Amino acid sequence: MGLMRYVAKTPISEKVAIVFQEKVKPTSVIDKWNFWVFSLSARTSMSGQKTTSYNSYYGTISANRITPEWKIKMSLYESTYKDSFTYGGETISSTSSSQGFSGLVVKSLNDHWSIGTYLSLSSSTYSNVKFSLIPAPAIEYNLFPYSQSTRRFLSFLYRLNFQTVKYREETIYNKTSESLWSESLSITLDLKEKWGSISTSLEGSHYFHDFKKNHLSLYSSISLKLWKGLSFDVYGSYSMIHDQLSLKKGEATLEQVLLRRTMLETNYSYYFSVGLSYTFGSIYSNVVNPRFGGGSSGGIYYY
Repeated sequence: MGLMRYVAKTPISEKVAIVFQEKVKPTSVIDKWNFWVFSLSARTSMSGQKTTSYNSYYGTISANRITPEWKIKMSLYESTYKDSFTYGGETISSTSSSQGFSGLVVKSLNDHWSIGTYLSLSSSTYSNVKFSLIPAPAIEYNLFPYSQSTRRFLSFLYRLNFQTVKYREETIYNKTSESLWSESLSITLDLKEKWGSISTSLEGSHYFHDFKKNHLSLYSSISLKLWKGLSFDVYGSYSMIHDQLSLKKGEATLEQVLLRRTMLETNYSYYFSVGLSYTFGSIYSNVVNPRFGGGSSGGIYYY
């Protein structure tokens, strides 16, 4: 041990190590919150001029409990947007609102398998949905051990969705309410190397009553390290959409189209962005439980 400071200055320093012989027993952690983390947030924004005004209100409450054995996430939200325009002595006002609850419970089975369930309740004027309830049991298989998720991750997530929904107005399919079964499968790949990271996800879904009512989405991002914490980021997504069941019957007004206050029929959507990011701080990641990722809509999409 006394010679180590001299060895450190020689070429063989990388081949020599000191080992602590005694095994250290892990100490138990006493957490008065039992690993629960709660978050409350609320915000409002107002802007305008003589002929226009924009107002928005948003609030959310979330509760999360993440351990290696369990992953529990719950969130309750409310949002409202109010806009007003005056032109030619006439005032046009528009209001859009949405409310909802999302929940996720995941049980770790082993280093490759997980089971769980999603639950969502929502209401949206934009999507023509007065009330929607979607429970969805799911199962996930990770090709690599979850313990390696900070470096590589390849998961296959299957969901079986049951949706009961009541629409605000009659849809283009002459429905005011319905209950439907659907399924979805998503494949997610995350790789982290010295040169950067790659993340991509492919998700497909369909309804059982009509297989033509389906949805396919691809999300990808690449982050290339340029210098220390400086990275060049590329993100893109593309979706083929054939399952807009909640579209309301009739033509949308000009105000609804220009203000984007109602969902319009489409068979695709895309997004692309590039940029730079700089990261600094601790080099150690404290990821505890990556199972089921962040969760998605699982085959039920509202655009």
